[in-house]
This record gives sequence, structure tokens and C-alpha cells, in this order.
Amino acid sequence: MFGPLTLENSRYDTGGLTDIETKCLLCEDSFNLQLRLDIYLKHLFCVHNCVIEDAQNIKNLPEYMKYWRERFSSASVNEIIPSVKIDSTENQYFVFSTLLKEDKELRHKITLEYVLKVQEFERTDRNFIKQCLFCKHQSEGLRKDYLDHLSQQHNLQLGNPQNLVFIDDLINHIEAKLQSLICVFCEGHFSDRNILKEHMRKKLHKRINPENCEYDKFYIVNYLELGKNWRVIEKEDDRYALSIGETENNDEEYSDWNERGDTISCLFCTTTETDINQLCLHMQKTHDFDFTVATKSLDFYQKVKLVNYIRKMIHNKTCPCCENVEKSNVALEVHLRNMQHCKIPDVDVFNQPEFYFPTYENDAFLYLIEDLED
Repeated sequence: MFGPLTLENSRYDTGGLTDIETKCLLCEDSFNLQLRLDIYLKHLFCVHNCVIEDAQNIKNLPEYMKYWRERFSSASVNEIIPSVKIDSTENQYFVFSTLLKEDKELRHKITLEYVLKVQEFERTDRNFIKQCLFCKHQSEGLRKDYLDHLSQQHNLQLGNPQNLVFIDDLINHIEAKLQSLICVFCEGHFSDRNILKEHMRKKLHKRINPENCEYDKFYIVNYLELGKNWRVIEKEDDRYALSIGETENNDEEYSDWNERGDTISCLFCTTTETDINQLCLHMQKTHDFDFTVATKSLDFYQKVKLVNYIRKMIHNKTCPCCENVEKSNVALEVHLRNMQHCKIPDVDVFNQPEFYFPTYENDAFLYLIEDLED
């Protein structure tokens, strides 16, 4: 219940935990987060009525706890953290999540620090040993030498090593695709390794596909600015920020990637837009659903729950209005249109604690709700 549908742990990801005892956010009790994170989270929930969303994926959890502990030394938790009811009692629980701007910025800062440390290690570590994905050559030393071998000998372009991070994971990811006879560029499946190699040679499919967002996590540019990946940054006009002698699109792996910015998905169909207002116009025209008008009486967190509720119902091919289950997404769209069920159900239906948490990871609609209010 506490977190999005998709979670992934990197092999580097130790969660920032150490053997040092870490003090609780709100009391003097200490816990070893490396060994008993579950006990600490239970302590927060049972003793302090606190829930930390996606705690296991915070890169440096002790630092995260230290920040909030210091924060609460000058202000009470109920002044800063939003509360919700998540059981049948009248108890209010304080939820630490990225829906709170301060929490989101803290997690980004911690993640960036962690990623930069990993990148620095990968640049200087000389104990790397790996056999080539295509031949019997075994590389020993720097990871850059291994990537240079792939590029020069096999024309496999993974990008500038200076801009890569989690290189071991990237290599293992590519290796797993090749072993599964999947092309790294077009994701095509093949029955034989030789056929795959011939396909990649003829089609010049020797680099990763920029349209495939699963590779974004391997490039440092996607961690630098909160809420921005390379697609958004590439569209920004930074002509006045260029250094002398530097040219635009200097990083070769992004020079010909002319992709659109982050997309926002419609609540009822597969339509996407890069502008929230355009998406709302689409919902008005196509689904006869005016989000701003329909949610006028709801507060911010009720709107968040509504979006997550609709997302979950549509994902399960279920009408969010009458809860009728259809066999396919197409059949559901027909039902919604014919029954005019693209509308808000009774508030009690979606104003539940489980819908406080995002149905999908990085759902851009959630972060733009306040923009619609403005």
C-alpha cells in the first residue's frame, strides 16, 4: 500500500545504511537501520503515527532522518507534515512523501549526492574486471577502458563515460538483453544469436534507444535538476550559459536525440501531452471531463487521491464511476464514452488512505495539480 507499483533496487544501492545507530525522528530511541529497518518503521508507525513512503529506496536514510530530526527541534511535526487517516480509528498519521515539496527536495539532494559518489568511484576504481559482451577480450582496470573497447572494436555506443553512472548495472542490463536475444536498440526478439548479430550489423543498431526511458537512470544528467531529465534540459535555451569554446549539444550521446519533454497521461485513455493545460482541454473535448471544475470542492490531497484512484481503476480495466469491469482497455473506453462515466464518484469512494500514494511512479499529473489551481 505504501508506494508506487514499480520499485527497482540497483546493485549499488545500500540505502546509505551503516552499522551506526540512528536516532528516531521524534524521540531518543536508536535503531540500527542496516539490520532492522523494519523495526524502526514499525516504531514510527505505532509510537509516533508516522509513515515514510518508499523508505527502503532512500539512498542515505540516516541523513534523511537527521534532517527531519533537526527540523522538528524548531517546529512540531503536525505543523510541517500532512496527516491522513489510514485505519478504521480516528487516529491521524503523518505521511512523509514526495508530495511534500520539502521532502521531495531533500530526497533529490540525497540521491544526487549518492549518484555523484558512485560516479566518482567508477571513474577511479581500477579493480574492474569484465569479459567483453562480443568477444573473448577481458578488460582489467578502468571501466572507461572497457567502454572504449566496446565502442572501438564492436561499435557499441553507450555514451560518454564522463556522463554515465551505474556502469556495471548498465553493462549487465545490456548483457542480459543480448543473452535473451533482444536487440538493445529496437527491443526486437530473435531466435538465434547469429541472426541477432546480423540484424544489429545491418540495421546499425549498436546504441541504446533514447526513446527507451529505462536507460535514463544510467546518465548523470537525469539526476542533476529536480524534476528534469535530459529531454527537458535539452529543450531549454541555455545559449547564455555556455562556456567559451563550448558548443550546444556537446555531449555526443544526446546530440541527435530530439525527443519531446516529459509527457502527462490522460486519466481515461492513452493520450499524452507535454502541457497539463492541453491535456485538460483534451479531457474536456474527448471525455467531457473538466478536471478544474469537477474538483473545485476538493482540497489538494483529495485531488491527489482522486487521480490515484482513477489511475488504479483504469489500470484494472474498471470503471471509476460504476466499478464495472471490462475485458480490455478499448472496451473500457467504449463503456466510459457510452455511459458518460468520465466523472467523479462519491468522495467517500476515493478519499481513502491507500490512494494517498501514487499508483504509478513519477506520475507527472500529480505534480502539476497545483499549477492548475494557479
